[in-house]
Amino acid sequence: MTAKSKKKKFTLINAFQIATLAALLIYMQTAVKSGAVSKVFLAAPTDIVAEGIKIITNGTLLPHFLVSIEEILVGYTLAAVVGIGLGIIWTLFPKTEEFGNVFCSAIMAVPKVAILPLLILWFGIGFLSKVVLIFLFAVFTILYNTVTGAKQCKESYLKVARVFEANRFQTVFQVVIPSALPSIFNGLRLAAATAFTGVVFSEMQSAKAGVGYLLSEAQGLLNTPRVFFLIVLITVMSVIFVKIISLIEYAVCHKWRRV
Repeated sequence: MTAKSKKKKFTLINAFQIATLAALLIYMQTAVKSGAVSKVFLAAPTDIVAEGIKIITNGTLLPHFLVSIEEILVGYTLAAVVGIGLGIIWTLFPKTEEFGNVFCSAIMAVPKVAILPLLILWFGIGFLSKVVLIFLFAVFTILYNTVTGAKQCKESYLKVARVFEANRFQTVFQVVIPSALPSIFNGLRLAAATAFTGVVFSEMQSAKAGVGYLLSEAQGLLNTPRVFFLIVLITVMSVIFVKIISLIEYAVCHKWRRV
């Protein structure tokens, strides 16, 4: 297939995507404005935009937005440090993986809905309980992607390391971890998306601030345009966060892409 035909195919797919989105927005607008669908169940796009402009300009959104971003950054950073660090330890000392894997698997399997009341009891309804929940949402994805990437290191790389008489630490840090970077960043991207799930979920259940708190409040007041706007905002925030991780991956890994 030529580059020209690929370009045409790509453009056609984009056109269908835009058309589908436009059709959905037109349906929402006409259905709500005509009264065919109640404003309680659906919001017109114009009302969603107007509500978004309102809470941005009157200062309602910004404090809650900053709270959520702070919670995500702290929880996600802790998850990345612990996940990658523990993955490296498991790679260096396989017995530690044999010991710790069963405990990590058990904690990972516990429904986060079930442990949220305990987190609130232990850490309160403020900042700390949200950070812990985000950490739990993200850390295991990063950990297991790090370990999986390390285990998939090519045998030829390890043979070269043995030829140069590299010790275990040199092999892990100079051969295994660099080869595992794509898998590690894949885990970081997946964890970035789940971090937003964690913060919204926790703020909707127990919080006095945050985007999730605003969303819960809007649901209680049947403010459907605000609900839709906040859902779109959360989605955009998540997509941007994942894109940032991808850009960091490119900056770190691009020199190996040429190999």
